[in-house]
Amino acid sequence: MASEAILITGGDENFFPYVERALKSIQALSSIGELDIGIIDHGFSPEQATKLRSLGYRVVVPEWTLNVPAALRNPKQLGLVARTALRDYFPGYRLYLWFDGDAWAQTAEFLSAYLEGARSRGTAVAPENGAGYGPTLAERRWWVGNMVAAYGPVKGLRLGLATSVNIGVVALSDVSPQWAAWIKRYQQAIDRTGKLNLDQHAFQAALRLDTSGAALVSPRFNWICTLSSPAWDRSRKMLCDPGSPHEPISIVHLAGPNKLRKYTLPVVGSGSQTVTASLIPNELALL
Repeated sequence: MASEAILITGGDENFFPYVERALKSIQALSSIGELDIGIIDHGFSPEQATKLRSLGYRVVVPEWTLNVPAALRNPKQLGLVARTALRDYFPGYRLYLWFDGDAWAQTAEFLSAYLEGARSRGTAVAPENGAGYGPTLAERRWWVGNMVAAYGPVKGLRLGLATSVNIGVVALSDVSPQWAAWIKRYQQAIDRTGKLNLDQHAFQAALRLDTSGAALVSPRFNWICTLSSPAWDRSRKMLCDPGSPHEPISIVHLAGPNKLRKYTLPVVGSGSQTVTASLIPNELALL
């Protein structure tokens, strides 16, 4: 083991191009240094898994570690369950940093914030409260409705109406109480709703009901583009926070089903001028 911390991502065969992009963006940041990198393989093709191993990454095939009924065991959602067991798949580290495969790093600024937060508070995560953030009514109903279904009307409403956190990028220490609380609340959600896609609901519940909170890092360290379009700084050729003073976004997270959708981006310092582009590095480089 080269370091005390490991960054972990993962995916399946269809997600492989995004995982590759995420890994390339991380490796392009020289200040990342000797950070170890692990991969959760819940459906890569043999050729894809071999390619990742040839690049020096440790690739692990996960198992169903929670009590999930056979009818719900969709391999596409196995990666959601696997995140609760990262310590078992990659033992021996003090700090675990999960990085969704549909995110990519624009700067290395995020790394110290997450690792220091996890080191000091046990857990570090970004709230979904960046400039311009605004879920649709349908998204809000889905979020609150599932909170109520999983945790009851009183706790569920309180959890659903509180500022949410996004675990597409999240760091935990090896001794964080959040691990056990997350597993408990996730199992509770599965048992009560028959759904596996409530892992983020469970994390929020564990954070607010069972543990003493977390280090909250800047939304720029996990910018959810579907909630608020970034701004484009033409002089620096960087995606930035749309709110003043337009600091660079460190992690661009292409959450949602349409990873290649076009966004209308306000241009920093140009008044009403905008550009339209997909938020992937190759296309942005052409702006």
